[in-house]
Amino acid sequence: MNDLPTPQSAWNPLAAFAVALGVFVATFLASQALPESVTTSYPWARQAVSQALMAAFTFGAMAVSRRPFAEFGFCRPAPATGHFKLWGLVLGVACTGVMLGFGLRGPGGDLATSGLLWFVLLIWVVAPLVEEIFCRAWFQTLAGGDTPAAVLWSAALFGAMHLMLLFSDMNITAVVVIVLSVTALGYVCATARARTGSLRPAIFAHVLFNVGGVLAGVIYTIAYRVTTGHMPPT
Repeated sequence: MNDLPTPQSAWNPLAAFAVALGVFVATFLASQALPESVTTSYPWARQAVSQALMAAFTFGAMAVSRRPFAEFGFCRPAPATGHFKLWGLVLGVACTGVMLGFGLRGPGGDLATSGLLWFVLLIWVVAPLVEEIFCRAWFQTLAGGDTPAAVLWSAALFGAMHLMLLFSDMNITAVVVIVLSVTALGYVCATARARTGSLRPAIFAHVLFNVGGVLAGVIYTIAYRVTTGHMPPT
């Protein structure tokens, strides 16, 4: 008989969380090991290395597990309630809006100097794809897939991954705003993955979060220029 394979049992969520966070830290440290001569010439290098290593590990882990890739969310989304994409956009606008309103410096300044093409490619395409496959496909499946606990752990992992900003030159308040915002985004994406069984809505919500951040920056710049006659301070 050609019965469908029985889904494998989930890991202990705390153990899966520890493994996933450890993998992320390892990829982060590997990217930080790049020499300054490389990162000066190629500001996107650290981001690219981190994302590449994370993607390599994730696809390797999924292949070794011998689970069907559809079980990880590589399938068409089932009908589900929830305005996931809209929430992603709103959270992105709100996060950047709060930071700009309080004069907080955000991440990605060095990456932005590498040009619009690299910025769009890494921030709007590569990062959402890789991070959603890592968090929502691999980790969330291990933690229980569509269970409420798996959704919460998936959101927590995504927030914890951004705690690495504490080791940057960003203000602690800015880090708090970002971590809270991306944890909320993680919950939206994890809920989308749980309700639809697919990665697509989660990826689109993540992309729109990043797009929303840029949109908020453009609106702020225009409003500042109109009201003050000057460009906002950098």
